[in-house]
Amino acid sequence: MKVFKSLLAVLISLSIVSCGDDSTADAEFTGNEVRLEMIPGTVQGNTTTGTLVIKEKSNGQAQLEITLNNALSNADHPVHLHFGSLDDDGEVALLLGRLRESNGIGSSTTILNALDDNTEITYSSFLNFDGSIKIHFEDSGPLENEILGAVNVGINRVQNQAYLDGIKSITVCNSEFKN
Repeated sequence: MKVFKSLLAVLISLSIVSCGDDSTADAEFTGNEVRLEMIPGTVQGNTTTGTLVIKEKSNGQAQLEITLNNALSNADHPVHLHFGSLDDDGEVALLLGRLRESNGIGSSTTILNALDDNTEITYSSFLNFDGSIKIHFEDSGPLENEILGAVNVGINRVQNQAYLDGIKSITVCNSEFKN
């Protein structure tokens, strides 16, 4: 009986330990995030909509999650972080994760560490970055500068509503890198 009670005590202790809430110790994200509506793009009669979610990881990095609705079947599109706002047609600061389609929805996830010029970028610095993101139709060819979706980020995000309201439009895109 003594062995049974000892075994029962050990089992109860293990179940209490395994039910403990360790989510704060192992949390991947801080809970800080910014959600921006993507400025729709139309290429070959196909119009897209979507969102950019900027999440702060527990180590201070920024994770960018782009979702694009109405993506073409089997789509695989390049995504660029540009210097400057959508008005500026700035050079490419960083190639982000490619946008890939599944069931009509394109998605891209990128964890930021540094720009192509090796400038470190964190969640906080990205929120103050002078930049924009564009999803291009293709890497090269006649449609490389056609935009499927775009959004101003950092200090430029206040300009997005003018694009969403149709007051401004994206007319060109620079695919050049600044190095």
